[in-house]
Amino acid sequence: MKEYKKIILDETRNKEREVVCGRCDTKTNHKVLGSVELRWGNEDIQGMDDYEIIKCAGCDQISFRVGSSDSDTMDEDEKGEIIYPEKEEIYPSRLMGRSQLEDEYILPEKVRTIYKETHAALCTKLKVLAGVGIRALIEAVCAQESAKGRNLEKKIDDLVRQGVLTKKSASVLHRTRLLGNQAAHEVKVATDVELDIAFDIVENLLETVYIIPLRAEKLLEK
Repeated sequence: MKEYKKIILDETRNKEREVVCGRCDTKTNHKVLGSVELRWGNEDIQGMDDYEIIKCAGCDQISFRVGSSDSDTMDEDEKGEIIYPEKEEIYPSRLMGRSQLEDEYILPEKVRTIYKETHAALCTKLKVLAGVGIRALIEAVCAQESAKGRNLEKKIDDLVRQGVLTKKSASVLHRTRLLGNQAAHEVKVATDVELDIAFDIVENLLETVYIIPLRAEKLLEK
């Protein structure tokens, strides 16, 4: 079976792509700064892969875009005509409405590392890893605050005793802990909504314990 490959440089240069910007946290126009188009195929299937360096028209952030389509993946448009949908991937991965905490640099090093990796797992739809990461984040905060207890449930309760958390916050955190348990021990995949809410709760924990107190200190210094 005869195969072919053809490379075309800058075929899409200066075109505009509407994609989610990791910094603007919304869909914005991006200009293609440079591209490599790979056309490939054989007697059975043909396809095209576009590799593009793109720049946000709003904030100038640079990203990398890959657009792929092939003759085996067909659909119909509104007029009933055959089209070949393009699969799009953007790097670094991002979700609209899910940018990292603005002051994540304030977090303790170990907590910050787990937070960034969990955020990345969430953005790339690695749901089991995101669930495990959410639990690991809670564990990391308990370790950082020297919470005592034979398990994570008792450690969260100890954060209440220390005054780090309110009873209401701890109650919410316990539900998030259970989601992480299911991901870690049962390999149970949470829904996008469940993960989104759980991550909101953990981010609120990080802001309450680390970010807001430091902001308050700086405000009092002025």
